[in-house]
Amino acid sequence: MASLIRRLCREVYAALQAYGAIYMSGPWVPPGAGPSGKGPAGRELAGPPTAHPERLCPEVALTPVERALNRQLKAGS
Repeated sequence: MASLIRRLCREVYAALQAYGAIYMSGPWVPPGAGPSGKGPAGRELAGPPTAHPERLCPEVALTPVERALNRQLKAGS
């Protein structure tokens, strides 16, 4: 009985290791994407699309929360 429990624990541990490896590994890099800044098929990698929230909009004023965060970031550097 003890050997069955040990074997079961070993299998569960191996399964959890495999499951965790999926989330702990780095992002998948497609073939052809390297340090050259080019993506697959040699296309240039670009920033976020036009309507994406991460696109910088200098014409839009920062909110008070964003200004406070900006001050914190600048104070840390």
